[in-house]
Amino acid sequence: MPSLLKTLSFTSGFVLSIGSFAVICTCLGTQEWVTSSVHFKGANYSGYAYIRYGLFQARHEKKVTEGVGLDQQPANFQVFEKLTGNDAQKIIHILIILFLVSGLLFSFMGSVTTCLNIVSNPYLTYLGPIGVYIWTSINGICILLAMILFASNTELNGMPKYLAEIIDNSDDKYFETRNTYGYSYWLLLLSLFLNIGTIGVIYYYQHARYSKQKEQERPLENASKDVILF
Repeated sequence: MPSLLKTLSFTSGFVLSIGSFAVICTCLGTQEWVTSSVHFKGANYSGYAYIRYGLFQARHEKKVTEGVGLDQQPANFQVFEKLTGNDAQKIIHILIILFLVSGLLFSFMGSVTTCLNIVSNPYLTYLGPIGVYIWTSINGICILLAMILFASNTELNGMPKYLAEIIDNSDDKYFETRNTYGYSYWLLLLSLFLNIGTIGVIYYYQHARYSKQKEQERPLENASKDVILF
């Protein structure tokens, strides 16, 4: 049976792993990833198009702030339907989803491994702390890559501006874009911190176990020296 220290340590790791799993599910299921305002100009008016989108769904709204023009009522649309004409942005968007799904899978594997160590002492090395390190680290890498790719697609590839242009049927010209990232994006940082916490808890257990083993070996070492001196 596992020791009390191991049970408590891996229980904490299990809670943190499940937390990471739940956070990734939330990020995949919510659409508050980024809200962008894209400045546009028409023949005798100007204003802003507001694009709020996530991984699957988006919302568009157009408002005239100067001159004479008609506002466009809010409308929902599917992100992938509008990315058919831009292969680069579409491929990156697919990679973001794949990385998050992979992170979800590895988070689940980490949870299973920590749960297994709560109730037993596995003989196989990869089912112990090393397995937790591997699954949790890969999960963190997938999340980090997803965040970087999403920010790159938004800032460098100009995805909000592209969506605003592709939705608009007028001859308006679009210019600078301001992006504000929502909670669906920033929650991924929480998932990263939970992964770091999982690794930290398991490392603390291994360090404490190693220190305890060293303390138990010291009396034997001292006893052997005493026998030699005698």
